[in-house]
Amino acid sequence: MKIALIISLFNFVIGCSSPDKSINTEDSGKTKVISVMSGKDTLNVLDSLKKELSDTTITITVSYAAIECGCPQWFETKFKDVKFLEGVERFYLEPVNKDLINANSLWDGEHLPLTLKITGRFSKGKEIPITYHTKGEPEKARIFWYDKITVVSPSSK
Repeated sequence: MKIALIISLFNFVIGCSSPDKSINTEDSGKTKVISVMSGKDTLNVLDSLKKELSDTTITITVSYAAIECGCPQWFETKFKDVKFLEGVERFYLEPVNKDLINANSLWDGEHLPLTLKITGRFSKGKEIPITYHTKGEPEKARIFWYDKITVVSPSSK
């Protein structure tokens, strides 16, 4: 039921756009910054989801693990040297609205590392992601809901 509510709310947010919204793209050589600005905090739009998210907005650098499974593929880059990512939390990434790039569609199947700098909040509990698709049933894990995304590597063409 919680998942259905989140999906419905997500679809509602996608369908509603605010006239004061502007999309800024900034290309600084190797890094491409894409963000959506609004008169309101983007996460405030997801009021019923808000209670499910941590209280603190953070900026983290994450990398894609490219593991063939229904498990979460993203982890904090600062743990990249841990052998087999043993004991490292992996999580899902979800954009807070449709105007943001979907991090789950960025990996081209070839080039690693795929590293992003994202700002947002973690879900408090483990959930099934909305935009992550896999052949099997995805595992429950925490979700990082981001409202700003920067592609660090590979560099955008």
